[in-house]
Amino acid sequence: MKATKILICILCCTWICSCSLLEVDPVSTITSQSFWKTPGDAKAYLTGIYNKVRDLNNTSYYGEDRGDAFKAGEIGPTSVAWAHTLLESNAPSYRSAYNIIHHANLLFNKIESLKFTNETEKNRIKAECHFLRAYTYFLIVRIWGDAPIITDPVLSDNVELKPRSPKEDVMKLILEDIEQSVLLFPEDGYINKNLASKPAAYALKADVLMWKAWHMDRSVCALNGGNADLEEAIKAIDQVGGSGVSLLPDYAKVFANDNKKNNEIIFSFYFERYETGNLSIATNTTSRTDNLSMAVNLADAATSPNQSRHVYAPSDKARELYLKYPGDRRYKVAMIDLVDKDGNLILTQTNKFRGKAYSDDRYFDDDLIAYRWGDLLLLRAEANAALNKISESLVDLNEVRDRAGLEPYDGPKDKIAVEKEICDERLRELFIEQKRWFDLVRFHCGGTIDIYKEVPNLNDKPGYPLYFPINYNDMVLNDKLVQTDGYESNVER
Repeated sequence: MKATKILICILCCTWICSCSLLEVDPVSTITSQSFWKTPGDAKAYLTGIYNKVRDLNNTSYYGEDRGDAFKAGEIGPTSVAWAHTLLESNAPSYRSAYNIIHHANLLFNKIESLKFTNETEKNRIKAECHFLRAYTYFLIVRIWGDAPIITDPVLSDNVELKPRSPKEDVMKLILEDIEQSVLLFPEDGYINKNLASKPAAYALKADVLMWKAWHMDRSVCALNGGNADLEEAIKAIDQVGGSGVSLLPDYAKVFANDNKKNNEIIFSFYFERYETGNLSIATNTTSRTDNLSMAVNLADAATSPNQSRHVYAPSDKARELYLKYPGDRRYKVAMIDLVDKDGNLILTQTNKFRGKAYSDDRYFDDDLIAYRWGDLLLLRAEANAALNKISESLVDLNEVRDRAGLEPYDGPKDKIAVEKEICDERLRELFIEQKRWFDLVRFHCGGTIDIYKEVPNLNDKPGYPLYFPINYNDMVLNDKLVQTDGYESNVER
């Protein structure tokens, strides 16, 4: 195997080794001999892992691109994930994800040799690291399904290549990591909502269990879940509810750049203008200012001459779901129509993560929200509906609707109808929050919807794989990998 060495600086000249589990390089002498000396080294290393997890998730490619909330914008180019033309040759590599797994494993390996005067500090670091490893594996299993399980760091050139493990086994590891995280957190609440916490671990647990539970009816996604998972997801959400979070009265305030880490947020990834750049979901769905010179309402839109690129616009379906209830206060938070002096539409762009206008330009430096209370209320509504507890489900659904300025749901009360309404409500509530594709897959696997009818670019592709293929180069580097079902492979075995 080819070995490369990539050293990445984190914090003030603190270095960590970047290595792939497919193209491996051993831990360098800097990390093994000069770095792991004090508890501060472990804290700095953990910060580097946070940065990598944030970077991996700062894209709509794996999720939102594949759903039904976007149509092609004015600039492009759209991705092959959006077009559903994925192939072994154009698929993304999962080496970045496994790079994170390696660093988490290395921290677990090295932290035991460090002398902590405060055991609470050590336990918190380990709890956060368990959370981040679980969070990353959860992304991996939702994107690729079966995946290699790696729980040891790469410490030498003698590396055992791993085949893809069944997704059921990956889910088992994820839930074990979450349980360890919950047990190790010293406090029940939050220190900083940009850091993992016990409530964040419960939120992740609920998300994982909902994915596992819904994947029980269709073999393409089966994870042998069931009602017990739904019940446990509800209990986990109840635990989060006891941490003091609540819906903000004003939906727009949830996303205000000067209101980060507000009372609705459970966990978010930190973004800052100079340190991290831009939130990609905002830059790719807003237009360059110079393309909108004729817009009479330009001052109302978040645009940038340099940071914006209108790759995607809100889909007609997304707009229609908002307009189904004309009084929905979230509509104007979600999107804005730019019009000329005669009222003619120039384009529609997103309006949610508006960033901040500085003296030189607008930067989309909003935090990347992983979990917030509005999301979990709808997850709990979904779990109760799946258990056919319709009245309990409607309590949470209607709480979200009330904040949006809508009357309580008065449609059909059968299980499928309520589930479909929750699926639609999640788009209205969570538009461009990187949830939509995974929601669609979950409701499809649960039998509520047919994803091939919901997503326009899947309408003429019945049976198209819902998981990603493995990248060609990754297949070449690991001869134990088998390509995802539904894709052809040109790699000789």
